[in-house]
Amino acid sequence: MAERLQKLLSDAGIASRRQVEAWIRAGRITVNGQPASIGQRASASDRILIDGQRLRLAAPGEHRVLAYHRPPGEPLKAESDAGSGATYDRLPKVPGRRWLPLSPLAPIDGGLELFTTDGALRAAAGKLAHELPGIYTLRVRGDTAVERLTALIAAGARGDPPLSIEDVQVVGGEGRNVWIEVAVRGARGRDLRALLASSGYEVSRVLRTRYGPVALDPALSRGEHRDLSEAESSALYSALGASRAAPPPNRRRATARRSPRPGARVPSGARR
Repeated sequence: MAERLQKLLSDAGIASRRQVEAWIRAGRITVNGQPASIGQRASASDRILIDGQRLRLAAPGEHRVLAYHRPPGEPLKAESDAGSGATYDRLPKVPGRRWLPLSPLAPIDGGLELFTTDGALRAAAGKLAHELPGIYTLRVRGDTAVERLTALIAAGARGDPPLSIEDVQVVGGEGRNVWIEVAVRGARGRDLRALLASSGYEVSRVLRTRYGPVALDPALSRGEHRDLSEAESSALYSALGASRAAPPPNRRRATARRSPRPGARVPSGARR
């Protein structure tokens, strides 16, 4: 099915529509041997080249959504061509597409990171960034009495910008370092760090354990990834209000893993 070239390449995760338009104006894209024009219609079966290199677009319905357990401090991209250990270096290759993070964590934080090859799903996630519920597990030092933790809900509501905290509870830890679980809506790990610091807590670790309807799999060690199940993908698309193409027949659920780093584990509160 033919559609506007900007939308076709954006949905394939090649670049944003604005970036594609810039490439078209610069004469960098050709379709079937002719210079592309703004608003031109094309399909995955057309011969589309960028700077002379052909794009082999995947057929509709072949989009994937990947859950990745990101170690704290791991960058998304390597800082140089010689760099290694970045998240993108650990993800599987997707011919004709690229991985797009739905709601990237700050480099200092870790936990559940979701990637997709569907540009439309990525766009939907951006529009609902301040509405989707999530859960973070934080290792803190400070007074974790019920009254103090409950006060964080009101403190978040008074913040600038306000944070919608739905629940806070202790889920593990010993001595002065305690793990707490915070259920929020539309907040990021950095927002929670700032709130807790202003409330007198020391925060040494922030892990995202749920994003919308998708939870961090307790069997997924740091640096491991897996494709979402059909049920998880459907729930995620529904939560983000995005339409999903039918998956190809006999799709195999792929899982790629690496050996976990020494001592890597999900805290007890993250296994919920």
